[in-house]
Amino acid sequence: MRGRSVRAALSAALLALACARAQKAPPAPAALASPDSIAAVLAHRGELALDDEQAAALLKIEKELQREDAEARDRLAAREATTPGGTGRPSRRRGRGGEASGEPSRPERADREEALAEAVAENDTRAFLRTKPIFQADQWRRAREIAEQYRVDYADRREALKRGAGGGAR
Repeated sequence: MRGRSVRAALSAALLALACARAQKAPPAPAALASPDSIAAVLAHRGELALDDEQAAALLKIEKELQREDAEARDRLAAREATTPGGTGRPSRRRGRGGEASGEPSRPERADREEALAEAVAENDTRAFLRTKPIFQADQWRRAREIAEQYRVDYADRREALKRGAGGGAR
């Protein structure tokens, strides 16, 4: 149920943001690469009839996105390193996370992964919106559709990974 609401919210947010003016754009788990709507659109280069100049401009924005994602990871890692207690809550069992194992506890890891996933999703949305001036009107409409479908599929895969990682069983 939550996956559907997340998917619907992502779709609605991307659509609403995509309709906003590109000049004033409003402000993922480790096993799944960061969302990259621009790469998804570039995979449809032939369908969109993108010329070399358009593709180069998209690649430039994609590189900026990768830099922003790396900065988000660094910020979260630095924040974790300065957290009181440093490595997490004590654990009575070895290998379950906490101070005894030197790893963050499961809830702390999940919180960190969720914060990172939100940050890179926001970066992806902002980066994609910066691509609007690159496209012609008909290309932009189709690129938005491709990106929206990609984000829905990405959210589904991410939710399936979370369920598969023990999100339901304890």
